[in-house]
Amino acid sequence: MTADADRFASKVSDFSLRGLEGLAEEYIPPPLGSFTPDGSWKQTYAMFVLVPKGALKVGEFSLERKVKGSTDFMLGVAVRRRGNSGFSLFQRAEIQCNLDELATPVSWLFDTKLAREANDPPYLQSGRRRSASVRNSVMMVRDRLRTTRIELDGAYSNEWSLLEAMQRLPGEKTRNMHYTLIDEFDTPQPAHTLTFRDKVSVPLKNGPATLTGYYDLGTAAVPTTYWVDENHRLTFVCSGLTVYALNMTNGHPGQCPDRFSSSESEGPQDSGKENW
Repeated sequence: MTADADRFASKVSDFSLRGLEGLAEEYIPPPLGSFTPDGSWKQTYAMFVLVPKGALKVGEFSLERKVKGSTDFMLGVAVRRRGNSGFSLFQRAEIQCNLDELATPVSWLFDTKLAREANDPPYLQSGRRRSASVRNSVMMVRDRLRTTRIELDGAYSNEWSLLEAMQRLPGEKTRNMHYTLIDEFDTPQPAHTLTFRDKVSVPLKNGPATLTGYYDLGTAAVPTTYWVDENHRLTFVCSGLTVYALNMTNGHPGQCPDRFSSSESEGPQDSGKENW
């Protein structure tokens, strides 16, 4: 471990954050503005993959929450993951969620495609649309060719709606929740547990930030830690070699690099900057 990484680790007790020591040198969270976790808002996240001595930005995604009623809300998702030969993987989703601890999805629609830009038609046969709905513990998944019936056992959530739910949890008072996690499309992963992890102080460029962590562990998924700031905004998600970092709130950007290094001894490198 480098001397710089030692400095960061000495101030951060949770190992899941230590891959971010280089990001801390450049990262400034977006301004708070009028954010309230149970209101209407839009957040954008940079997507990084950890590599030796740093991380590379590989895409971004946005979450847009719209208040619908007293017991539910709509969550819009838009994703771009950079690929080869100038193409990217685009995903869009509209999810109707219950206003509960797990932001339980009731119905959702997913679109996915390979293209050069978001408004371009799908490359070859890459475009696909699916819809799903849950009633009486049965999930019905539909696409152009078939309808699939999947039984769910007990509480459940979705990878995207869970990101919203983290911002409404009560910190240390959060009870252990046992549930089925549905991946970003429609595959259930049973026997997951979500629990409070820790509260830590992290040294960022604009000063120390106090983060509250929640931990998810279960079958068919990489253990994931979610870090929420003092204003209840989901700031970092750490899952294996994947890191999400909050980059914009309600159109107000923070400072998030296209790449970062964990070692001051590395020389200058190409930023690989793209316009999104």
